[in-house]
Amino acid sequence: MTGEVALVVDVDGTLVGGDLLVEGLVRLLAMSPLRVFSLLAWAVRGRARLKRRVAERAPLPADELVLNALVVDEIEAAKSEGREVWLATGSDSLAVASLADEVGATGVLASDGRTNLTGRAKAKALAERFGERGFDYIGNEWRDLAVWKHARCAIGVGLSNALARRLHGSGATTRLLAGFGDGWRDYFRSCRPHHWAKNLLVFAPLVAAHVTSPQTYAVAAGAFLALCACASATYLFNDVLDMPHDRRHASKRLRPLAAGAVSPWTALATGSALAAGGVGVAFTLSPTVGACILLYLGLSWCYTLFLKRHMVVDVVALALLHGVRVLAGAAAAAVVLSSWFLAFCLFVFFALAVAKRQQEIATRGDEAEGGIGGRGYHPEDRNVLAALGAAGGIAAIVVLAIYLRSEDVHALYAAPAYLWPICPLLLYWLCRLAMLANRGAIADDPMVFVAKDPAAWGIGFISVAVFAAAL
Repeated sequence: MTGEVALVVDVDGTLVGGDLLVEGLVRLLAMSPLRVFSLLAWAVRGRARLKRRVAERAPLPADELVLNALVVDEIEAAKSEGREVWLATGSDSLAVASLADEVGATGVLASDGRTNLTGRAKAKALAERFGERGFDYIGNEWRDLAVWKHARCAIGVGLSNALARRLHGSGATTRLLAGFGDGWRDYFRSCRPHHWAKNLLVFAPLVAAHVTSPQTYAVAAGAFLALCACASATYLFNDVLDMPHDRRHASKRLRPLAAGAVSPWTALATGSALAAGGVGVAFTLSPTVGACILLYLGLSWCYTLFLKRHMVVDVVALALLHGVRVLAGAAAAAVVLSSWFLAFCLFVFFALAVAKRQQEIATRGDEAEGGIGGRGYHPEDRNVLAALGAAGGIAAIVVLAIYLRSEDVHALYAAPAYLWPICPLLLYWLCRLAMLANRGAIADDPMVFVAKDPAAWGIGFISVAVFAAAL
């Protein structure tokens, strides 16, 4: 009878998007990055022991996990037919306990600190408990072939074409369900290509120094590509660590990693490859460009692991990250940056970084009492941030105004007096940005918002005309 056949459901990548071990690792490292040394010690004693130690120290609330709705429907249908539903997983039994309660599972077969219940070990355990063809099994990966051959019905979730063909050729009754996400599009989106616009800052020193050589711009383009690769690597690492917070955020919960569309393991592997490739490209351009890219990566990872949790320190770090992009462009073009240019950039970038935090506070989807999830701010800090952002913007305009009165400007411009309209234009734009951020009306990172903002484009065209008149 159908009711006598149990439904057995795999967890990682099948019922849950991602991997419960990675979820636990992320939570541990987010709480204390220095835990990495403990993790290494546990890993030496075996994967099952590692899973148990992580599960003990980082409980996983079921309501914070992303579940596959189609698999949940299969579970509910089986329960309505009076069938037992078991979860069988390589994750530790402690990690999966709350999830089993959430879906109303009859029982759990899982790793226990001694045995790592995957592949053939899982197949043997299920065959012993339910007998040959005494259960239906829902899985998602190649290792599940060892289990499917003992099942009455083999149900695959999000299988690759190759695995689906192999499963259909096994002779068992098979069904396929959709998995998480939309394939390569989700992987591409997880790299946040829309943020590559920020790396156009590498060309700012060339424009400011009136460089016209196509060869120099080609070298700067190489630095731009290296920064894009390293920036995407950083975003992947950051999104892996931020998954628990992103899932409670109104818009960030739709990010591919938070939504379960991209595996954390895949994201880490892709990020490592992108970082290595970006550094390699940078060093082929010049040792100085390579050093700038390494500085960018080091500061980015410090920001991801430590700095973003500390108020004010985080916005200074963000401003410096933008500044390193400018340094990379100067290194690629062999342009010496003036103190005027550096000071102006630092204050503008500081104002933009503060606007990013204003936006997060204004639109926070985190209902946790106290601070904004994963950051060092509270809702009541909003007015102070507005003042800090305004101070940074005004400081940038003051630096620009003093520069326009200096002797240095005459070395580049025949009629520097024509540059003065830039000051009120910049003042208007920075004030407008601060107001929109305070209202929560910036839907993205301020630097990305700039690239999409019609007002910014209009001011940019006017500025180009002003610069041309001053030459």
